[in-house]
Amino acid sequence: MQVKERDSDKRCNKRIDLSFTITLLGQDGETKNISASSVYFEVITDDIEAFTPGTVIPIQITATTSTPGFEERNIKLKGEGCIVRNNIEDVSSHGNRIGVALEFKDKLTILPDLIK
Repeated sequence: MQVKERDSDKRCNKRIDLSFTITLLGQDGETKNISASSVYFEVITDDIEAFTPGTVIPIQITATTSTPGFEERNIKLKGEGCIVRNNIEDVSSHGNRIGVALEFKDKLTILPDLIK
């Protein structure tokens, strides 16, 4: 499903709703939507400062591929991104669930030795 956002005229690429595991800053989150140039994800953290807009962080996204006639495989994509915005979605005793918009600095790299 494609997502149309209020400021979609500023977007370079279309976004699609996909849920993948995203690993960053030593913890895992979940993507909500992704495009060729950016990703929006949620993560539970006590360190909101680590997700301040303008911060560049390393990321790794794990995606599962499914091709008819072949078994499913996990692919790991690695790169860096700059945080564009964040917002607190929920506060609980487990930490703050925040939504983060991140723009990729360059194309993501496929980690071939981690394809399983």
